[in-house]
Order: sequence, then C-alpha cells, then structure tokens
Amino acid sequence: MPQLVDQLMTMTAELLAPPHMDGRKVLVTAGANVASYIIAQTFIDPGDYAFIPEMAYPHIHHVFKDAEARIVPVPSDDGGIRPDMLREALEKSSDGRRKLMYIVPHGDNPTGITMSENRMRELYSLACEYDFLIMEDDPYYFLQYDPQVSSSFLSLDTEGRVLRVDTFSKTIGAGVRLGYITADQPFVDKLTTMHSFIMTHASPFSQVFVSELLRCLGHEGFIEMAKSNAKKYKQLRDVVLQAATKHLTGLCEWRVPNGMFLWLKVLGLKDVTKMVNVCCSKGLLFVPGCQFMVDSTQPCPYIRMSFSLITPESVDKVSTGGSEYKRRVKAIYKHQTNIYISLPLSRPISFILKFCSIYSHLIK
Repeated sequence: MPQLVDQLMTMTAELLAPPHMDGRKVLVTAGANVASYIIAQTFIDPGDYAFIPEMAYPHIHHVFKDAEARIVPVPSDDGGIRPDMLREALEKSSDGRRKLMYIVPHGDNPTGITMSENRMRELYSLACEYDFLIMEDDPYYFLQYDPQVSSSFLSLDTEGRVLRVDTFSKTIGAGVRLGYITADQPFVDKLTTMHSFIMTHASPFSQVFVSELLRCLGHEGFIEMAKSNAKKYKQLRDVVLQAATKHLTGLCEWRVPNGMFLWLKVLGLKDVTKMVNVCCSKGLLFVPGCQFMVDSTQPCPYIRMSFSLITPESVDKVSTGGSEYKRRVKAIYKHQTNIYISLPLSRPISFILKFCSIYSHLIK
C-alpha cells in the first residue's frame, strides 16, 4: 500500500533520522517474525555465520537454522552483546563467511537490556571492520522507561549495513500482524521478491487500518499514544520490581528491565526446569532460560517472567491466606523426577509468594 509506505518512511525519518534516508526504502510485512524470516532467506547462504546474543528470542534460532546458517551465540553483559567477545567470535570465523548479526537493542527479549549509543557504535564499528550486516529487530523501541531514549543502529548506519525491523504488535496490538523493514533500496528490492514468494503481501485490511490510524493521529499523535502505553507498562514493571525486592531478595538476581520481561537468575539451582514445571502446575507461567539458548538441552538457572498482562492488584496480595499457604506447602525433592506439592491454593495469592514457596523447597 503506497500510502502506508510513505507514512512509515516519513515517521522513520522524523523519529530516527537515519543518514541517507533518501536512499532507503520500506517493505511492509505480516509482522516482525515474517520480516526476520525473509531477511534470513534472502541474505544467508548455507554455511554462513549468524551472530546472536547467547540468550535470544527462540524464533530467531529457527529462522537461522531454516536458512542453514552457522549460529554463533555471543556472551553479553548488562549493556548487551560484548564487543570484545564478538570480535573473538569474528576472528574464529576466519573463512570469511560472516554474514549477519541479530540484535534486539531495546528491552531485549528475554533479558530486558537496552543498549547505550556507545555500545551500538562499538558493535557497528565491528560490522564495518568485518563486513557483515546487522538485523535490528526493535519491537520494544517504545517501551523504554528511562528519561533519555536510546538511539538505533539505523540512526548510526552510514554504510547501509542495517536492516531494521519494526512492528505494531506492541503499540497497536498483536492481532494487527503488521511489521516493516527499513533498509537500503537494493536490499529492500531483494526482500520484496522473497516476500512475494512466501506470502504475496501483508493483510490489506491491516494495512488500511494502520494507515488510517496514522492519518488520524498524525505521527506525533501516534508517538504520544505509544508513550502513554509505555507509562502503563512502566507502572506494572515498577510494581513487579517492588514485589521482587520484597520477596525474592536473596533468592534471585535481576536487573531493572525495559520492555515486557523480568529476567531472573535463580540462586542455588543449576537448572530451573523442574521448578518451572511445578510453577506451571500451580498457575505460575515462566519460561525456562534454556529455551533462549541455541542448545536448549543445557542447564540454565534463569527464568523469564512477563508482566505485560498482570494488574498491580494481583502482584502483591500479601494476605493471611498467602502466609497460610506458604506454611502449608510441602515438597519432595530428593533424586526424583517429579515434585509433588500438597494442598491446592484456596485463596488469592501473589505469584511472587507462590514462587517463593516452591523455590524454598526445591533448594533443600
């Protein structure tokens, strides 16, 4: 839909101010997952190297495996992918088939990390030095909770190496199934051909809906709407952090996240798989950290918790019922495959308290 493409081009230019925007182009896709898939299918040949964070959105593992890439997980710190470790990985891939780095720069899934502009510049410099592309998947751009909004790889892209993926799933709704790629025009021309092979085009209904929304709100109005949504998510995050500080201090470690997820390191456990299974049986849904690793069979002490659908009232109901439940929980955990928790929950209780109860028995 040409009108929507023009709107997205204008909004990207105003919001991110990429260099050489007149040489770039937008391709509308049926969501960000489709966008990442067609990028991999277009630019990765079997045997090419794809560099990703050591903990990454599981979908991207399947995307690169389907493209027959050699996936290289790179260690991260609190600032994101470590430049020194990326350089080491690049040096080891010495046959010259370094093709692409995948990154979520803001509110990363699962870690919640947001990269600083300095870190982005360091990684972009390596892309220029070793001649590879950057797939910047940025669904949580508008869910940055710090006063100073972080930059974008596209904003730094002086050499035309960045393929930026955006989506409306976190600003309008997941059901819209609409995303878009911004990249240099020759890249987008190739991506358009691949996209037509896979699914012709994104939903015309969704394209018209989003285009009309942007027309009615204007770019500034849309950005204000997104910021308003971010304030609500920040409130939920802050409530969850308060509850975690109150109930999980000494049991888990975490960083203050952007985005929608709290990434918890469970202390005292080498692997959380059994604990997650027990939590699930009690109505607590966590994703075990191993699911974000290239080799998901390896032990991992991390869990990912989403706070996007909770209410502040449900997080911290520290009641008599909660204390009673905590006293009555019993577990059997000695060289057994299954863990049995007695006495079903009869009163409302926060997920933090239930997690605390289960955890305290798992480490015995």
